[in-house]
Amino acid sequence: MTAQLLRKIHTYLGLLTFINLMVFGVFGLAVTWRLQPAAPFRPAEVHYLPFTTAPDATDAAVADRVCSLLGLSLARPIQKEVIQRDAAHNLLLDFWHVNGRHRVTVLEAEGRLRVERIPGAFWRYLDTLHRTTAAFRSGDRRMQLWAGYNEFAMWSLIGMLASGVALWLLSRPRHRMAQLSLAAGVSLFAALYFWAR
Repeated sequence: MTAQLLRKIHTYLGLLTFINLMVFGVFGLAVTWRLQPAAPFRPAEVHYLPFTTAPDATDAAVADRVCSLLGLSLARPIQKEVIQRDAAHNLLLDFWHVNGRHRVTVLEAEGRLRVERIPGAFWRYLDTLHRTTAAFRSGDRRMQLWAGYNEFAMWSLIGMLASGVALWLLSRPRHRMAQLSLAAGVSLFAALYFWAR
């Protein structure tokens, strides 16, 4: 394999993983310098919707209906932890998703839903994107696509690193500039590591 072909492979793998690296990089810097990656949610927006439940409906079936009614495909699949009961024994549904959170109380006696929409901060959005991989099973096609891309980008990054090492070995590793670049990169990484601890 020629150095020219390796350079092309290295470049294209880098371009394929660019967006992924930007998300990881921005979020990584936010965590390192504590730029509120776990910023509090913004105040809730509360509204009510008419809603009736069948007497024999299970909590899981009601949760599924509510999720569909509110168009919360990003909150699927519905985990069992989402379904709770409050002190008054009302069904409480706590849907978390990439754009924030929806807390829904099913007020059966009143025939309505109390919906709290809590928008998430930008850092929380990046955090979710950062953690989403192919192991993540979302019911939403957009998140499935992102999870697939995240996984693909990680493999592309490994390929980019391998091709970078191969290029370095093929292009006169004893060259003075190559040695200086290696020393500068290692020193910068070490400095940032110890500074950020």
